Amino acid sequence: MKAWAYKDFKIGELFSAQTGDTDLQQKDINGKGTYFINSGVEGQGIKGKTDRKAKIFGSNTITIDFWGNAYYRDFEYKMATHNHVFSLTGDVIKNRIVGLYIVTTMSYMKKLFSYNNMGTWSKIKEQYIHLPVTQTGKIDFAFMESRIREMEAYLKVAGFDNCELTEEEKKAVENIKQGKVTFKTFYITDDKKNKRSNSVFNVKNSHNILQSSIVAGSGTTPYVTAGDGNNSIYAYISFDKNQIEEGNAIMIGGKTMVITYQAKDFFSNDSHNLVLYAKDENLKKELIQLFMVASLNKSLKPIYSWGDSISKAKIIKDKFNLPVTSTGSIDYKFMETYIRAIEKLTIQRVLDWRAKEIATTNTVVDDSKNVTPLQQRSNSKQYELYENNTPIMVAEDIIIHGSLEVRLRNTKIEELLAGNLDLILMYAIGPSARHKTESACRIALGIKEENLSIEAVKAFESVHYIMFHYWKNSDATPFELTAPVRLVNKQDIPEGFLIRQEKDAKQYLLIEYNSEQPFNLGEYDILKVQRKGNSRYLPFVCNIENIK
Repeated sequence: MKAWAYKDFKIGELFSAQTGDTDLQQKDINGKGTYFINSGVEGQGIKGKTDRKAKIFGSNTITIDFWGNAYYRDFEYKMATHNHVFSLTGDVIKNRIVGLYIVTTMSYMKKLFSYNNMGTWSKIKEQYIHLPVTQTGKIDFAFMESRIREMEAYLKVAGFDNCELTEEEKKAVENIKQGKVTFKTFYITDDKKNKRSNSVFNVKNSHNILQSSIVAGSGTTPYVTAGDGNNSIYAYISFDKNQIEEGNAIMIGGKTMVITYQAKDFFSNDSHNLVLYAKDENLKKELIQLFMVASLNKSLKPIYSWGDSISKAKIIKDKFNLPVTSTGSIDYKFMETYIRAIEKLTIQRVLDWRAKEIATTNTVVDDSKNVTPLQQRSNSKQYELYENNTPIMVAEDIIIHGSLEVRLRNTKIEELLAGNLDLILMYAIGPSARHKTESACRIALGIKEENLSIEAVKAFESVHYIMFHYWKNSDATPFELTAPVRLVNKQDIPEGFLIRQEKDAKQYLLIEYNSEQPFNLGEYDILKVQRKGNSRYLPFVCNIENIK
């Protein structure tokens, strides 16, 4: 089924918006009552449950925050007054299927709004979404549902019509959860200089094709960048075939550390990017490559940063972990089984999520047409990754790369997004410049990125201390900030601020403190967070606990 045509609809003409009426906070979450919705992408903005009295918004609605993140809600929820989230209602949201389709058409707003251009309702309501229409010009709800049918047909052809895990797959998932899988460390690439050839991959730098040189949509070959999202594919193009990279490879973004599996031949935007080819034929299967992408992410992301980026020379010394059998050989079968199980679990969650709404909706009505609903499968059985649907907060190492890197050890992302962290800006500076900088009391610190992720913004907002040092505990001096950190453009820097890291800066963090009143942090060891190479002189943000 194809849409007759598409039409742009102004959001403000389709929806009404409401905001919360109570200043709900993280401390109000107690696992009781109604879900609490916040801004951000983690857990789709679901922070947990609270029974604190506040306005309750109905199900079958859409929420959108200041950053353009839109989600369909099939449950009642509460929102805080300070969360920058709007609840959208409208007759156009016929049911869950339509709601999910609509939020996909809003996804472009994540690129439209940022910290410097927040999505207020006055801005959002003027935006347009692209919806299918019938010959009479009315919204084609039947077409939206047909897209779900197409997805279900594809899943059946791909072998996912029955997502029930086999006993072997269930065992693989449980063994990972319980730490029963044996891993072994392997070198990633060979060291030809020292005649070491026991690695997993051959590595090369990709070609360098500037974005200004390509025409998006001119061909069918993926143009892959170091950017996150959409498997790093920026567009599909036609270009000089002599610069094509062979597929069935793993690509590492040289500056961003975004690691992806590229199944097909592709073009690359930057010669800093690394392309890895498995040497062992048994490792060249797609599911195993996906497993190795996850392992490489785990091993390499904590090592490299914007100021100390990965390279073909540096990766020679690096290692990563793979599962092995009882004899110590790589366990190919386990990797395939585990990733296959994760695929099934993920798809089953989506299918059951969809089926829940369809079961409660008999028809989708478009004035003159009745649409037969999809039937829930009688043999559907779901194996959850978690014991229930409540978001699980897991502590992890959070690395946000950039010119002002954020390195948070053993931290819950929900705590970061809720603004509950106590962070410190570590500022290594030589003796000659330190006195002027430290005594300024007000500095504007340059940031090279024009668009920051919500996680980075939240981290900067959570900085409450600054420490000047030169990698010696004896001369390190911490200060408590006297005002919240603010992010501004250069022309908006107030008079009296000392500008630092001005080169290539797109925006600035305003940091204020009293240099005459050092803050007593107790005992600390800044060497615990010392970085490698020249990047050790770049400012970065970390938890106070990381230096205690």
